[in-house]
Amino acid sequence: MHERRFSSLFALIMVMLILLVYPVLGRLETHDQLDTSLDSISLTADVSASALMNSGYAAATLWPSLPTEPTTPDEQPVAEIRTDIQIPNDLSREIRKIHETSYAVSAAGSAGGIDDTPQAYEAVEVARAFDTISDISPDNAFTFWVEFKNTGTATWYNTGNHFVALNVTNPSGRTSKFEHPWWRASYRPTIMQTPIVRPGDVGRFVFALKTPEDIGIYHESFHLVAENLTWIKGGQVTVPIGVGKRVSAAPHWKAREIDRSNAGTITMEPGKAITIWVDIQNKGSVPWFRDDEHFVAANVTNPVGRESTFWHPYWREIYRPAKLFQRVVRPGETGRFYIALQAPTMEGLYSESFQLVAEGLTWIPGGHFTIPIQVGNPVNTQSKLPGEPVIRVGLFSTSDPVVVTSNQNYEIWQGANKRLASKQSYATSTTTSANGTYNVNGTSVLSGPIRFVPTSTSGIMEIASFKNHPAWNTALNDNTFRGIIEINYVAATSQTWVINELPLEAYLRGVAESSNGSPAEYLQALAVAERSYTLWHYLNGGKYKIEGFTVNATTDQVYRGYGFEARSVDPEAAVKSTTGVVVTVKSAASAKNPRGVVFTPYSSGTDGRTRSWSEVWSGSYSWLISVNDPYGIIGNARTLSGNHMVGMSAKGALGYAANEQRTFHWILEHYYTGITIEKVY
Repeated sequence: MHERRFSSLFALIMVMLILLVYPVLGRLETHDQLDTSLDSISLTADVSASALMNSGYAAATLWPSLPTEPTTPDEQPVAEIRTDIQIPNDLSREIRKIHETSYAVSAAGSAGGIDDTPQAYEAVEVARAFDTISDISPDNAFTFWVEFKNTGTATWYNTGNHFVALNVTNPSGRTSKFEHPWWRASYRPTIMQTPIVRPGDVGRFVFALKTPEDIGIYHESFHLVAENLTWIKGGQVTVPIGVGKRVSAAPHWKAREIDRSNAGTITMEPGKAITIWVDIQNKGSVPWFRDDEHFVAANVTNPVGRESTFWHPYWREIYRPAKLFQRVVRPGETGRFYIALQAPTMEGLYSESFQLVAEGLTWIPGGHFTIPIQVGNPVNTQSKLPGEPVIRVGLFSTSDPVVVTSNQNYEIWQGANKRLASKQSYATSTTTSANGTYNVNGTSVLSGPIRFVPTSTSGIMEIASFKNHPAWNTALNDNTFRGIIEINYVAATSQTWVINELPLEAYLRGVAESSNGSPAEYLQALAVAERSYTLWHYLNGGKYKIEGFTVNATTDQVYRGYGFEARSVDPEAAVKSTTGVVVTVKSAASAKNPRGVVFTPYSSGTDGRTRSWSEVWSGSYSWLISVNDPYGIIGNARTLSGNHMVGMSAKGALGYAANEQRTFHWILEHYYTGITIEKVY
């Protein structure tokens, strides 16, 4: 009796197994272009391409095509991303560990005006098949997957009235150019593959994409939705796709300071404590977490690992004042860091530096911030500069007529006290000068200088008669400038100078010593050196006292004005992010220069080491001594005109920022010895 029941049960089980396995075998036979033999597959799409590339192994390749029809209406295409490189088992386990265990988060309440309470439907992307799809041929197909962690309080399902799916967005409801016949709808590539995803678990979404015929770079966007209920916060994903073109992946880790609770110098009483906050934007492509093994925190730096003078008992370590306040900060979002500071008992002017770190992984580029602090009432407190100075830049000397106009209304002044005329926007004015007399639009003016002053801060002056074409693009003409244009005859040299008068920060945005695409820390180091160089000359009465201007536009620092600013987003951002920050040395302080702002020469490159001041010129300065410059080597270092090799090496600074992710503070402190970096206005 028992044997017959067992035989019947065994037969039933075998029939069920045949029914389950047969369709799978059938699909393997019909998809003959896919080599799905387990023996030949060395690694499937379960390992992200970004993890492989970061590990130094060959990136996965894409199969050229997929079947045009699924076997059943609900079938999703199998993952066609694979590699033929054998990956060691220990590496595979490590990559899987990162994907499966490194994204745990915990709940936290709200504080300081930030509501960090988990919502019912909330997510964060934790892994994807590829950072980018690059140089894929038109009219092709491939499979992509992305994984989201459920950081909300509601459970996700892939069935029922509120199933979780991935929809096209930007805008929602549109038909995607990458729609594949296997999509659930023209606007919906897939429903969640994982049947149930509880809070804290990870759900996977697998879907096919078919490239359009048009070659180009695309950014296809999708967003998680709980059907008939809500879009899921944080559930957006954008896939950069290069059809016939190469796409560069965004950096995984990058940051930028957005705001802070205390702008400028913080004043503290000796021995007392305060709490401040700094808001920093996640400019990278991976989320920041507060509570996982690679949590994001602010550490003391310059140098790293030291005990801070402002250590407070609330600090997590002697070198770590704060972790990220929010549970998670997605790419593009802003995270807050609360820092308690305990002032020392000694009065003085201090500067404390911090740097964001992803624990156990990397320092985060752009995540450096410095807090200037005044403790008590030190003797030199009154030495702070009253504000941003206005400088004068000698553009060029000429004996030809000078034609000026502006995109806004402007006025013509004789000196600083007598207005000669008012002009509408784009009206031109012509001025000549000889032996101290001027002719302005046909009217003789016996003395000068003649000044053209925009009536609005948005006014941009143009010297229409000035030809200033960059060598790399002669179609451009850098003849537009912020601020005032002045024409001044200098009797001592019998020359007429055209001068641009404007605030120091506006001048720096037009200094053309760098370009877009360079690392932010390098650009910030260069901006601080440029500012220090100019401010030192300003505080000492200007480099060209007889001619009446602070610096010139060619041999001091290459200045191309508003045209350069308008096309140079990255250098402009570096100037803005370091506003008022300069290099100082206490021993350089004087009555004219109470903060000790120092002269900061820099050059294109070196032969492997910089030169001390005394090796090139007479005298010596303590901060200008020879240092090693391994990244700064250029072949013509000793013959390049004007390349003195004193101070910072531009090529070397770029190398430190790009290859070692050094901060701008570190770069400046390497090239200028014994300095302090501080904000003076």
